[in-house]
Amino acid sequence: MILVLLIAAGGAGGALVHYAVTQAVTDARRVLMLTGGTCVLLGFVTAASPPQWFTGLVCFGFLGALAPMSSVAWVTVTRLRERRYRAGLTFLAACVVSGVACAMFGFLLYSAGLTLHRKF
Repeated sequence: MILVLLIAAGGAGGALVHYAVTQAVTDARRVLMLTGGTCVLLGFVTAASPPQWFTGLVCFGFLGALAPMSSVAWVTVTRLRERRYRAGLTFLAACVVSGVACAMFGFLLYSAGLTLHRKF
């Protein structure tokens, strides 16, 4: 029950930051930037293997609400409704590919930092 409350608290904080950063989900560049940045943080935190309560609060709560897929879906559907099919599908593909790449980058960033720390 405590974990669920931590996830809810993290989600509330992430939603507030998302609203402050984007101001409107119609700006595709801001949505893409926020999604990529969030995925880097998600990969970094996941690689650190934190305790369960921290994972719930930060990963599932805060970062999950910070870059919701509803923003990506809204921009994509808006472009498809405007009959800009190529732009909509390109934006969706860019979000998915950059999200995976950024999460891998965050994971590798933590791993490389840990390796450097151990060597020195």
